[in-house]
Amino acid sequence: MIPRRFVAVAWTLSVAALACHAAVAHAGRTLVNHDFTDSAQGWIVSGDTRPADALFSRTGGHPGGCITGVDEALGETWYFLAPAAVLQQLPKAVNGTLSYSLKQSGAIISLFDDDVVIVGPAGRLSYRFPSPPGTDWTDFSVQLSAASGWTWNWNQRASQAQIEQVLAAPTLLQIRGEYVTGDDMGSLDNFALTAGP
Repeated sequence: MIPRRFVAVAWTLSVAALACHAAVAHAGRTLVNHDFTDSAQGWIVSGDTRPADALFSRTGGHPGGCITGVDEALGETWYFLAPAAVLQQLPKAVNGTLSYSLKQSGAIISLFDDDVVIVGPAGRLSYRFPSPPGTDWTDFSVQLSAASGWTWNWNQRASQAQIEQVLAAPTLLQIRGEYVTGDDMGSLDNFALTAGP
């Protein structure tokens, strides 16, 4: 007969192993995957242009379909705005990743601004990639954690607590589509959001 203390230890280890397995399985799990195969999936374009549905094309993507924004050259940077379905998943994406593919029409970059912006009652998070997209598809990915170097409220390095507070109740997520002044176009594909550990 196996002593009770050994049964208790074995049970405790089993529970701990299951919890660890569950955490590992959760980490990296895809929360959102928009490849724009059949539609713009609720994304709109706003900023330099009036808010409008992003232009959807079944071809020209990376691969397959994609969405495109066309600049009206009114002076502001325009962005792709994520739909509510994406915002609803952001609380689960703390320490996960946000990734997408982007291309733009200008060979010479002349406009510098935040590439990803997430806003909520707790503040504004922004991130700038070290290199802009080219005129062919460029892949981008950033972890939603303080270690990645997010900015909080325009000019402060975001802490982990600030990132978690903004992601807990986001009201806006936008991805920059404009990189040159004057008339331009930008296209977005393969948007994905994964869960953190």
